[in-house]
Amino acid sequence: MKSGTRNLIVVAASIAVLGGAVAALTLTGQGTGSSASSSASSSIELISKKSSDVSSMTVKNQNGSYKLVPQVVPASSTSTVSSGTSSGTSSSSTTTTYMVEGLSGLPVDTDLTSSVFQNGYSLVASQDLGKVDKLDEFGLKNPKATVVVSFKDGSSVTYLIGNESAADSTAYYMCTKDSSRVYVVSVDSGLFESKNYFIKKDILSISSSSGTNDFTSIVLSGKNYAQSIAFATSGSELVMTSPVKASTDQTNLSSLETALTSVTAASVEAVNPDAAALKKYGLDNPSAVASFTVNKGSYKILAGAKTGDNYYVMLDKGHVVYQVAADSIDAWVKGSVFTLRSKLVFLPSITAVKSVVFMKGSNSSVVNITRTKDEKTSTEDTTAYTYTVKGTSGKKLDYDKAYQPFYAKLIAVELLEASSAKPSGSPVYTLEYRYFDKSGTDTVQFYSAGDRRYLAVVNGQTVGIVTSSDVDAVYTLWQQLQNGKSIS
Repeated sequence: MKSGTRNLIVVAASIAVLGGAVAALTLTGQGTGSSASSSASSSIELISKKSSDVSSMTVKNQNGSYKLVPQVVPASSTSTVSSGTSSGTSSSSTTTTYMVEGLSGLPVDTDLTSSVFQNGYSLVASQDLGKVDKLDEFGLKNPKATVVVSFKDGSSVTYLIGNESAADSTAYYMCTKDSSRVYVVSVDSGLFESKNYFIKKDILSISSSSGTNDFTSIVLSGKNYAQSIAFATSGSELVMTSPVKASTDQTNLSSLETALTSVTAASVEAVNPDAAALKKYGLDNPSAVASFTVNKGSYKILAGAKTGDNYYVMLDKGHVVYQVAADSIDAWVKGSVFTLRSKLVFLPSITAVKSVVFMKGSNSSVVNITRTKDEKTSTEDTTAYTYTVKGTSGKKLDYDKAYQPFYAKLIAVELLEASSAKPSGSPVYTLEYRYFDKSGTDTVQFYSAGDRRYLAVVNGQTVGIVTSSDVDAVYTLWQQLQNGKSIS
């Protein structure tokens, strides 16, 4: 069990075993029996070395092996001096971290390496069981872990970690190499892990000093996406630009952004994967790829094959394959146009629209809007307008009591469900929008799609299914508007 706040209570060899290295050890409170007799003590210090005396620590266990090596690095002038069994040594100019051989250039968690290293060389036992006749009864013939602590003076200590203690499942039996004297110790869980244990599990952890992450683009692609889904900024908002142009579902977009800025692994699967490994993990042809820009930084992350409740995940051009819980990344692995877009069929701003043509079959009618600068409320930075609206016959309509309420109902038509069906026949209704500040026309059409359903198509692209009565009701309001009636 990991014990980051207490010494790793491991043991040294007896004086006869250590020979010349014994001058560096202080053995106290040891029992004298030749069998498994018990001699308890709350703290039996076995090594009096300092961390600065250690040159390396090598661990071999059932998951592989690794070697921890101290490394002196620059430190800020505010660093405090550490000593003894603390997490590192430092001065005003340097500090000591602990690196894993073979993981150079990879994101190593130095808190974990420091915990294992610092506790691994500081040997304190909670109980001395004396010499035992059968080490295999304590799991010490085929130990769970073998640890070699090497010192700068050329000496070393090798100790073995066996089974869990019968009296305390958080402690283990241990002895030194070539010794039958057994102690009870608590150990850092890192002693039983592979070297990949020390790789950081935070794949992406993106934040902004303002408290709000500023996304300017997102593109979702991969096997899970028949068409890439793209988002880009429009004004101050992120909008969907492909495969359809639409406002976003703010709740689902927020979930997507959260899933992209905070990605944490459940485990590390592999490092420096070759082509065969990438194929094995499904990363040669990913299920999903998210490319995005946030806070002026660009990122790309890949999700490969699924394994149980996890996906294999890797950063683009990264060197580590992780396992990540599927439910934490489903927002970008299994997104869809329908879930990520606004459920409103089409949402042009009322102040941007210069005219609306509404056709039912071959019958067509129009409203035309004009705007005039409002000198009283306009400023140097912002131009304010007053608006007037006229119907098909040129009759002036009430902007506030008729047109605005109608327009609110028009843009409130919502998608009921997703659809990729191609329209057939002639549309039941067609809407055409023209604008003050841009050329071109946007067209929204509604085709019959079965009982009480219309297929909504925007600029030739199917966007989904709507309830026919919703659109029928809007056309009824349009007729009232044309007749000069107020709309509530």
